[in-house]
Amino acid sequence: MALFDDNRLSASTPYDLTRCQHLPVASNGVKTQIALQLGCFFLTFHFIFREKAMADATNKYAENVPGKFYVDDQCIDCDLCRETAPANFKRNDDGGHSYVYKQPETPEEEGLCKEAMEGCPVEAIGNDGT
Repeated sequence: MALFDDNRLSASTPYDLTRCQHLPVASNGVKTQIALQLGCFFLTFHFIFREKAMADATNKYAENVPGKFYVDDQCIDCDLCRETAPANFKRNDDGGHSYVYKQPETPEEEGLCKEAMEGCPVEAIGNDGT
């Protein structure tokens, strides 16, 4: 097993970690680039790690009806939530974003809202638990 130590792999491995960089990227992420040398071959790997950032209740749209679920200002109008839970999410045509127009009333609707929240690519759907 290779162990990292001061941006180099341990001497007990035949690999040489020539470079390890951590660079910030958009959407609260960090891009890590690792370059390995194995004999005369160089391998470069790129990874993007994203922080899990839930929607912010202080930035939720005014159109959201009061209750557990809401959409905040990070919405990119991708339509995923409206397709997943059409009984609960609608589009604001003027603003180009979704909002919760009806809170879930059944376990099925709640499950679909949770599915929409978990699938939201920008995590603009929140659940404040009320």
